[in-house]
Amino acid sequence: MRLQPSFTGCRVLLLLAVLGTAHLACVGGHIPPSMFQFENVVPYTGPEGGGWKVAQVLILLGRISPMFSSAATCDIEVGVPERSGDTWVTNEFAQVEAAKAADQAARRVLRERHMTALACFKFREYMQSILADPVSGTIPGARVSGFQREGVSRKTFP
Repeated sequence: MRLQPSFTGCRVLLLLAVLGTAHLACVGGHIPPSMFQFENVVPYTGPEGGGWKVAQVLILLGRISPMFSSAATCDIEVGVPERSGDTWVTNEFAQVEAAKAADQAARRVLRERHMTALACFKFREYMQSILADPVSGTIPGARVSGFQREGVSRKTFP
């Protein structure tokens, strides 16, 4: 006995195939904190002055999908103060927070399916808002931009 698929059955299978393709475009991966190697660029000089460190990372944002694959290579410079209020911003804390912000920003950018020209701009913008938001940010005063400083060690991910 041979079953003949109905027209509705074929449409359901086609819809499931399209949805399956869309799920392949979901974001995965994790940017490890070790990618953000902060280096002092302005020394801390006392209770009222100075102290700034930066990390530079070249990050590949990629979406893998048989229908809509794309990738953007983004240069990211994260700058943080040595002290925020009465609290020291340790390298370890800055690394963890920068990595978490990068992960969240990458998920958001890849879900929004920006063209590669806009993806890096949006990635930096989102990462900046996550790190330095006055209400929910973890490092007030942090700045995220493209590479600006010379002589800082650069990491590449992946």
